[in-house]
Amino acid sequence: VTITDLKGMKCYSFDKIIKKYLLILGIALLFSISALVIVVLVLNHKVKEYSYYRIQNEELVKKIDENKKEYLKQIEKTKKELSARELELENITVKVQEIEKLMGEDVDYKKELTETEKLDLAKMSVLERKLLLQVIPSGIPVVPFKGYSSLFGTREHPVLEKTIYHYGLDFKATKGTPIITQADGVVEFAGYNSGGFGNLVIVDHGYGFKTYYAHMSVITTKVGDIVRKGKKIGEVGSTGRSTGPHLHYEIHYLGKRVDPMSFTEWNIDNYNSLFEKEKGVKWQSLVEMIRHQMQAFQEKK
Repeated sequence: VTITDLKGMKCYSFDKIIKKYLLILGIALLFSISALVIVVLVLNHKVKEYSYYRIQNEELVKKIDENKKEYLKQIEKTKKELSARELELENITVKVQEIEKLMGEDVDYKKELTETEKLDLAKMSVLERKLLLQVIPSGIPVVPFKGYSSLFGTREHPVLEKTIYHYGLDFKATKGTPIITQADGVVEFAGYNSGGFGNLVIVDHGYGFKTYYAHMSVITTKVGDIVRKGKKIGEVGSTGRSTGPHLHYEIHYLGKRVDPMSFTEWNIDNYNSLFEKEKGVKWQSLVEMIRHQMQAFQEKK
C-alpha cells in the first residue's frame, strides 16, 4: 500500500506487520504456557507435601494415643503400688505405736534412773550415741541462733493478754531465717493451722517423738516427705497468732509436750545431761530398741 500526501509518499507492507504481531503473540503464548506449567508443577509439589505431612500427622496422633494408653497403664500400676505402700506404712505405724506404748506410761512419770540404767547409758558406743542424736530431736532449729524470746512454762500471752502455759520455745529470728529439722523423720503435717500456729510443719521422728515448727512465712516441704536431721523445711515468719517474726518450737513425746530446752542443748559433749534432766522418757527402753535395730542392720550387711 502506497500513500502519497504533501510530505511525500509512504509505503506499508501488511505481510511484515502481520509477522511482527504473530511473533509477539507467539512469545506471549509461550510465556503463558511456561507459567502455567510452572504453576501446575508447584501445585503438584504442594499436594505431595500436604499428603506427606498428613500421613506424618496421622502417625504422630497414633503414637500419642499409644503413649497415652501406656501412660494410663503406668498410672494405674503406680496407684496400685502406692496403695500397697500405704498399707505397709499403716502396718508399720501401728507397730510403732504399739512399741511406743511399751516404751513408757506417761511423760509426767518422773522416776529417777537406777544405777544400772545409768551404767548402761554410759556404756553406749560412739556409734550408738551418734545414731541416737540423729533420730531423737537435738540442737537448734533456726540458723543463725539469736536467742530465745519466750521459754517453756507460764507466761503472759502477748496477743491474748492473759497468763497461760507456753508449751514450747520461741526463738528470736528475722523473717526468712531458715528452719531446719532436729532429727530424721517423716513430715506428718505441712500447711496452715487455724488454731493459732499459722503455717505449721509437724515431723514424726518415731520412738514417740514429734516436733512442731509454727508461724512460718514459707513452707518448703510437704506431707509424706522423708527428712534428714538438718534439712530445711521452711522459713521464719509471723503467721497465725503472732506479734512478730519468730519460731515457736515444740517437742511432743507420746502425745505429751515436753520442755525443748534440754533437747536443744543436747550434743555429743554433754551426752548424759538429757537423760538426767528429762526423766519423763523411758531412755533405757529406747536405747535397747536402738541397739536391736543396729544389730539387725549389721546382720543384714
